[in-house]
Amino acid sequence: MSLRSVLRTLVLAVVVLCVIVAGAVAFGVVDRPSVAATESRFASVNASTTVAETDVIVANPNPVGVRLSNATVGHTIAMNGIEMGAATTEGFRLTTGNTTIGLTTPIDNRRIPAWWASHVRNGERTRLVATARVRSSLLGRTATVRETEVVETGITDAFNSTEPRPVNASLPLIDDPVLVVDRTSATWGDVTEGTTTLSSDIVVSNPKSIPYPISRIEYEIAMNDVTVGNGTTARGYTIPAEGRETIRADVTIDNGELDEWWVSHLERGQRTDLRVDLTAVVELPDGETARLPLDGLGYDTTIETDVLDDG
Repeated sequence: MSLRSVLRTLVLAVVVLCVIVAGAVAFGVVDRPSVAATESRFASVNASTTVAETDVIVANPNPVGVRLSNATVGHTIAMNGIEMGAATTEGFRLTTGNTTIGLTTPIDNRRIPAWWASHVRNGERTRLVATARVRSSLLGRTATVRETEVVETGITDAFNSTEPRPVNASLPLIDDPVLVVDRTSATWGDVTEGTTTLSSDIVVSNPKSIPYPISRIEYEIAMNDVTVGNGTTARGYTIPAEGRETIRADVTIDNGELDEWWVSHLERGQRTDLRVDLTAVVELPDGETARLPLDGLGYDTTIETDVLDDG
């Protein structure tokens, strides 16, 4: 028999085998492969892109391997319904038992501000869904597996305190404390795609026999040393002699800076040190103006997450 005849016979045998396998699958003689599980994790991050790696585990219950040349595997990552990234791959071979198919899903960091706004609007809660879909004529359907996890933070909780804290001027001829912070609390205010407002109430007592006018409150917000907001409150206050006043300080986060923060968050093992520095500009009895850092207000907290943490 010539070589050409041998090759023709082999090709015919392969075609016949494929037809037999496909027919067996169609009539239920051979079990269809299925998606058994998926597992995702963050692999790397830079200034523009976060890369997630996903293992899609496909189970082949048959005693022979199968080549799925027309199959596609798609993967999407969504956070609070916002698609953060998507990827596809085509064609793969299944061994007997389980086969792991690797996917790389890029996430555009420019989507982080929109996710952050949704996280705050949703009560500092995010529902992450990582979805893998395998499409193949051999499977006879689209097999879908989802990983779902809930990510929660409690940023405002760290700002709630009833512990009295002195505010010192540390200036000559001025007896400290100048003021005493009796209570602090915070809630989220207006949230847009561009900005997030943290509204804080500071209850301040004046132990002196003269009033202290506060012309303004200056603030700076840093997340992992990335400045995400700074500015000045619009109105002034007067703390009455031997009296008490509630100061409203609305501090605004520039969501456009949050993609840079996100990089630092992942680089530090999904950990963020958040700090809000407040400075009161006070008119003193001698006519001078003093900038009094409102230290010790508890406006420091740590944010830790385990997004796509494979343990």
